[in-house]
Amino acid sequence: MLFSAQKAFDHIRVMAKDIGIRAGGSPEEKQAAAYVERHFKACGLETSIEPFDVEIPGKAEAAVHVDGLGELQARPVCATASTPPRGIEGDLVFVESGEEVFLPRSKPGQIFLLYGELGAPDKYEPLMRSEPAAIILVENSRFIEPRLTKLSNEKRDAFGAVPTVRIRFEDGDKLMRKGCKRARVVAKVSHEWKKSQNVWGVLRGTEKPWEEIVVGGHYDSVWGGYGAQDNAAGAACAMELARVFSQRGSKRTIRFCTFGCEELGLRGSTAHVENLRKAHAKHVAKKRGKAWKMDWSPLERTRLMLNVDLQGLLFGDNYCPVGGPAELMSACKLLASEMGPAMRFDDECYSSDNTPFAHAGVPTAAFGRIGVELMWAHTPADTFDRCWKDSLAPIGHYLETFISRWVADPKSFPFKREIPEVHAKKVKEYFKGRVFGYVEG
Repeated sequence: MLFSAQKAFDHIRVMAKDIGIRAGGSPEEKQAAAYVERHFKACGLETSIEPFDVEIPGKAEAAVHVDGLGELQARPVCATASTPPRGIEGDLVFVESGEEVFLPRSKPGQIFLLYGELGAPDKYEPLMRSEPAAIILVENSRFIEPRLTKLSNEKRDAFGAVPTVRIRFEDGDKLMRKGCKRARVVAKVSHEWKKSQNVWGVLRGTEKPWEEIVVGGHYDSVWGGYGAQDNAAGAACAMELARVFSQRGSKRTIRFCTFGCEELGLRGSTAHVENLRKAHAKHVAKKRGKAWKMDWSPLERTRLMLNVDLQGLLFGDNYCPVGGPAELMSACKLLASEMGPAMRFDDECYSSDNTPFAHAGVPTAAFGRIGVELMWAHTPADTFDRCWKDSLAPIGHYLETFISRWVADPKSFPFKREIPEVHAKKVKEYFKGRVFGYVEG
C-alpha cells in the first residue's frame, strides 16, 4: 500500500492547526485552497481553481438573560435576524420540537423555546407564521457548547427570519425545571456575498481518459470552528490519494477535488454540478450527426463520485451510504469483507458533497466515521488534537484498493451510470427540505 496515514495527518495539521478556522469565503479558506493546489501541483496533476459566489455569515454575537437564572452561554444562528441593541424581552413559551402542532396562537412578544433545529421548510414556514419575537434553540446533545450554524438563505428569503440563538442542553434543562417565564435575547448577525473556490487536481487516464471519476472531500470549516475531523481529515485523505495515484497511474481519469463551503449548504459541490449541467445542456444542443453521443459531455464522462467526509475519530463505526447500481453496493461490501475495515452500508442520502452528484445522475459512495466524538462537530472543539492518525490508515488503504481495482486497472468500467429510483427520491427530498431549491431540475 502506498497510502500514508502520516502524510494525511500532516495535511490535517496544516489545515486545522496552522491555518485554523477555514470558514467558507474567508481569507483562511483561500489560504487552505492555495495549500491544496500546491500539493496537487507537486504531485504533477493538472490543477485548476473553480470559483463561485457564496453568501457567508458576518460578525455574529448573542446573549441570553433568563429571569431567575441569569446570563446563559449563547450563539446566534447566522443569517437569521438581529435584535435591537438592547435585545428583545418577552414571555418564554416552550414549543417542544417546533412542529406546527406545538405552536401557540400568535401573541406579540413571545420568545419560543425549541428543542432541536429550525428544520425543513414544511416545519420552518409554520414557525415563521406564528410570528415569535425570537427563538431560543436548545441543543440536542449534552456537554457541548452551542453549535455554530447558519440558516440557509433560501429559507430566509422565502419565509423570513427572526432573531434565533442556541443554548446548551444543560441550560435549557435547568431553565425548564426552574419554571423560568421570561427572557431577554440579544443577537447581532450579518451576511455578505464573497468568493469561494473548489480546488481540482486531475490525473489523466492513460487508456480511457473520457471515463472519469471524482474523489473529494470538503476543506472548509464552520464559522468559528477548526473543522479537524469535519473535514480537514476527509480532504487530507483525498490529497494523499492524489499523491498515491500520481505515482501508480490510472487507465481512467481521476479528478481529485477539495470542495469549498460545504458547511454553508454544499455550495462548492453544488456550484460544480451546476456548471456540469450547463455544459451538458450546451453539448446536447449541438448533436453532431449520428456519432454525436460518442463525444460525451463533462457530466456524462463523470461515472462515479467517491466522497470522504468525517474521519480521524479514535472511536467510531465506519459508514458508507451508496447511491448507485447494485453492483456498486456489492463491490463496496465485498471489499470491506475482504480487507476491512468493517463498515455499515445503506442507501440513505448522506448530507455531504456526494449528494449534488447523485442528484445529477452520477453514482456515489460516501465514506464517514461515525461515533460519540461527532458531538464536537460544528463546535470550536473539533480541533487537531482530537484526530487519531492510526484511524486514517484503514479507510485510506480501502479507498486505494477500491480505486485501483475498479477504476485504475480494469479493462471495462464495472458500474452502470445510474441512480436507483429509491435513492433518487431520497436525494430530491433532501434538497427540497435541507437546502430548499438547490439543484432542483
